Amino acid sequence: MNITLDQLRVLVAVNTSGSFSKTAELLGQTPSAISRKISQLEKQLDFQLFTRTTRRISLTDEGKIVTEKAQQVLNVINDIEDNANLNHSIPQGKLKVDAPAPFLEHCIVPYLADFMAKYPQVEIELASFDTQIDLIEKQVDVAFRIGQLKDSSLHYRPVGRSLLRILASPMYIEKHGIPQKVSELREHNTIGFSQPISLNNWPVKLDDEQKIFDLKPHLLCDNGSLIRQAALRGMGIVCLADFMTNHDLQRGKLVQVLTQSTIESYQPINAVFYKPYQSSLKLKCFIDFIVESISGQVEN
Repeated sequence: MNITLDQLRVLVAVNTSGSFSKTAELLGQTPSAISRKISQLEKQLDFQLFTRTTRRISLTDEGKIVTEKAQQVLNVINDIEDNANLNHSIPQGKLKVDAPAPFLEHCIVPYLADFMAKYPQVEIELASFDTQIDLIEKQVDVAFRIGQLKDSSLHYRPVGRSLLRILASPMYIEKHGIPQKVSELREHNTIGFSQPISLNNWPVKLDDEQKIFDLKPHLLCDNGSLIRQAALRGMGIVCLADFMTNHDLQRGKLVQVLTQSTIESYQPINAVFYKPYQSSLKLKCFIDFIVESISGQVEN
């Protein structure tokens, strides 16, 4: 029984994408070729890897075990390739990057062209799962995470921290005025996060008390980019980090409100990865490049 690396890559890709057609698109093959390779592997193993219905496919219990082993094999192969690249001092190969949409928009995409010009042999794939994902399962090389890291076996490198501010647009202020006290926020239109709701605990002193203000927003959005866009259009008052709003502040598109009542609070930003930072040249070069590029947007 000769199982090939190509079969293992297809197996892992099908599990990740959830369909033969999506896998075919990702790998540049036809759906029939993907289906044929899975069927051939099942024949070699003498058991079924996937349960197929007209709407979806899912791994069998045996398939889960084989897929996990296949991912481990592919990780070893990737490590060997990375070490070979280290010896040649040329970063190359595919690098999958995950980050929240606002961080991608303001801290990665603006600098990506320069990175790819500097390292033309590195192929970048961007993703924004906006959840705490399993990096190995999603085949992500590095994820940028905003907020306190939970206990994890992952490696990480601090990228910086970003100050939180209470903001509104001049358009909103002209129409609704500026709240003079934190308690007046309840009388204003406010915009917050639909999840996690902990992000709606704004760092402000409620009537001179050192406590976090538990906001009940009038408008809920599931990511910071949508909140920022709503604020720019004068729809309400928001609490956002500097990394996504510093240009708006500099240009006067957003202004800080309740400055005297705001408690100094920062969101930490970390790059997390499952392999040691120094073991992959492409990983090291990318993280170093982003950290240096956004040094003016975040604090150390």
